[in-house]
Amino acid sequence: MIRDSKTQKTSEITSRSRTQKSYRRLRTLKRTDIDFRSEKRKRKRPTPKITTPPPLENIFLDLLLVYVFPVNIIIRFLRSQEIGRQLISMDVDGGGMSAATTDNHPLHGRSKAIYQFTQQTLPACKPVLTPAWVIGTFFLMGVIFIPVGLISLHASQSVNEIVDRYDIDCVPDTFKSNKVAYIKNASTPKSCHRYLKVDKPMKAPIYIYYQLDNFYQNHRRYVKSRSDDQLLHGLGYNKTSSCEPQAFENGLPIVPCGLVAWSLFNDTYSFSRGKKKLDIERKNIAWKSDLDHKFGKQVYPFNFQNGSFIGGGKLDTTIPLSDQEDLIVWMRTAAFPSFRKLYGRIEEDLEKDDIVVVRLMNNYNTYSFGGAKMLVLSTSSWLGGKNSFLGVAYIFVGSSSILIALIFLLLHVKNPRPYGDTMYLSGNRKDMSS
Repeated sequence: MIRDSKTQKTSEITSRSRTQKSYRRLRTLKRTDIDFRSEKRKRKRPTPKITTPPPLENIFLDLLLVYVFPVNIIIRFLRSQEIGRQLISMDVDGGGMSAATTDNHPLHGRSKAIYQFTQQTLPACKPVLTPAWVIGTFFLMGVIFIPVGLISLHASQSVNEIVDRYDIDCVPDTFKSNKVAYIKNASTPKSCHRYLKVDKPMKAPIYIYYQLDNFYQNHRRYVKSRSDDQLLHGLGYNKTSSCEPQAFENGLPIVPCGLVAWSLFNDTYSFSRGKKKLDIERKNIAWKSDLDHKFGKQVYPFNFQNGSFIGGGKLDTTIPLSDQEDLIVWMRTAAFPSFRKLYGRIEEDLEKDDIVVVRLMNNYNTYSFGGAKMLVLSTSSWLGGKNSFLGVAYIFVGSSSILIALIFLLLHVKNPRPYGDTMYLSGNRKDMSS
């Protein structure tokens, strides 16, 4: 009986524990169901989003990701394979390529040279810049440049020049306040006399230049307003749209067309010494290449300066363009707003204290744009005309080189540094191993 009672108590405890476990499980399920339902109630129906087309840069990035990046990965992989083959074939001692090869096939001739050039394995001179070499090089540059500069400067100083600005003095007193009205008035005489004194002897040939200041021949519209094909072929070439606004006049083409030819310089000069007239040689003043290849020998001026608005000088319609050298000189446009162009030559010597009388026609209009006109008489040297820039530049570079050499020398004497062993350089290691 005692055993039965114990057994009964044990069964009751077991059933009670089972009941409690099932009850707990049921409560957990109910809580889960309640939480799920509450969460479901809280959820709202998502509002539809208005899709906008992606911006252009996003599309471009997508294209890069889809097409360009895979190709780039493939190229890098191939390059890594090629670099691996090159590293395997390198010499350990020399650090360079043992032989230019591709796919285990040796290259010869031009292919080998191209391969070595692209792989940067060509033999090269790699000097070691020790203080002695650097200081010596700067000293040598100074020793060479300074004498060259002095010789160039002396040649430039030996050129004799006479420069006379006449555009202001040749205006009558009644038109001093309105120079533009003076130059545009055709009835007003434009003749003018100038007296030039020769300070130093001038040996023939004496070159005559006219100089213009503040005249921008390098302006883009001005430079493009011409037709080189028309200058060479004449009326047979009709494509002259680049010459606007001086391509046609009264419905007829203009030869030569364009603003460059239209603004041709037209002041004239004549010279005399005492009662003797000095002859001016107007031939061979243009470049031979321009005479032979840029201006046609059968091309004549046509309908030139026939409009109401005349820019500069006129041309002789009976002379071909290849023989009108003043036009050829003018058509070679200048790079700077202040320039000189050759007018002619005097083939006689001028002595010291000679007085040269210049009779000129002041026709060219520089007053509208604030320009200046000058007459220049000049000799020449083996270096050309008078220009001190080249000599000064050589002297400056040479002096700077010597100054730098002295500074380096003082620094090297004050704070010397030990030299490294050049035998450990990569090029020398290969020689040592062999």
